[in-house]
Amino acid sequence: MTCQIIPETYIPPLRFSMIQPRLYRGAYPREVNFKFLETLHLRTIILLTPHPITPETDPQLYSFARDNQIQLIHLECAQSGKGKKRGVPLDYEIAIQALHYIIHAQYLPIYIHCYNGGQVTSLLVACLRKLQFWSAISIFNEFINFTTNITVNDRSFVDGFHGDININHDDKVDWLWVGVSKHVVGNHPRLRFIEEKKDKEVKNV
Repeated sequence: MTCQIIPETYIPPLRFSMIQPRLYRGAYPREVNFKFLETLHLRTIILLTPHPITPETDPQLYSFARDNQIQLIHLECAQSGKGKKRGVPLDYEIAIQALHYIIHAQYLPIYIHCYNGGQVTSLLVACLRKLQFWSAISIFNEFINFTTNITVNDRSFVDGFHGDININHDDKVDWLWVGVSKHVVGNHPRLRFIEEKKDKEVKNV
């Protein structure tokens, strides 16, 4: 009798999806997801959670990241609420910090997650889409694909997103502004891009 070899099971995290090439989103990774995550060859995991991952809080995920040389970047966010009156657990400063990693190739491949892969991660992705000059309709259509609903607070947060974003054009991901002219980028209505120079000088894009 011939023995049948059972293939390994690859189980992605809840709500897993690709945002852009080498940029992924989903829920908090569990041990059952590690084999799948290995196939992504991640360099960075961005945690949009109230608490960081440590050997004490989650020894399995911490060890997985260490063994695979993955940098864990914790950006503190409040726990995602529920219902139509939930608050916004993300602020603009945290979103801009996260975007700095996302738009620079040296940190990719990146996996972004909150607890359930819903509201918090979706808010950050919506900020990225504003950076990419997506229309509001497209942004919010994508948002509701990963959440049960979108609240007035969510919409106000995304509509009002603004700030200064430092960018190194020598390391910028190639999908960021495909088809968008430098003039349009330099005149973004809400975001100001500051070019990082190797000699530490900065100037407006």
